[in-house]
Amino acid sequence: MQKALFSSLPSISHWPTRVDLAAACHWAVNHGATDPGGFAGVITIEGGVLATPPAIPLASVTATTLLETPDQADLLLAALAPLVASPCLLFARTPNSTALAALAESQLPPICADSALFHRKHVIDPNFGGRSPADEATRLSALLAAPGCLIAVIGNLGLLALGNSVAEAVRHLHLFERAAGTYLSALATGRALRIIPEDIIGTRTMPHAEPILAPYRPVEGAGRD
Repeated sequence: MQKALFSSLPSISHWPTRVDLAAACHWAVNHGATDPGGFAGVITIEGGVLATPPAIPLASVTATTLLETPDQADLLLAALAPLVASPCLLFARTPNSTALAALAESQLPPICADSALFHRKHVIDPNFGGRSPADEATRLSALLAAPGCLIAVIGNLGLLALGNSVAEAVRHLHLFERAAGTYLSALATGRALRIIPEDIIGTRTMPHAEPILAPYRPVEGAGRD
């Protein structure tokens, strides 16, 4: 009877990672990526991947509803995960970043403290679409292999962030989205941009990831190791 009871419980393997990936979904909701396909994530775990469930609205995702079966996850991210060095991949279609991805020139110049963090650390993919997930994954993995790459701007779609953890990938999405908003506001003035000098860019360091993700962790994560 005891065995039957425990076999009926939801999976709680990799619990801290589950809590963080669920929190990433709630970050996406808070930042406007609420439409179907507006956010997806995978992180490599021992023996496979942990992924967001495409069939569940983001606001309803919890640590126990995440998937450990790649064939039910986002097909592109599931195909891409084994091909890149970073364990975590998050795709988001947030408003500012999607607007940036819609521009013919989607490069983010270093004009503020946030955008300086991604100087020479983001790539542009202007040719996404029209291929199988496996072919797209092979092509994207070559782009993401650029030294120091943290973000890929996917033309007309949004952002793909890399991280050694869910918290790191969310940090990159969060800061890039904020930087894109600053850039678009500056462009709207029609005036010349003031570019930060290279020697000053080099003094910028990434803030800690934990404070960015922590407010979005679901209550169910409390007290679990």
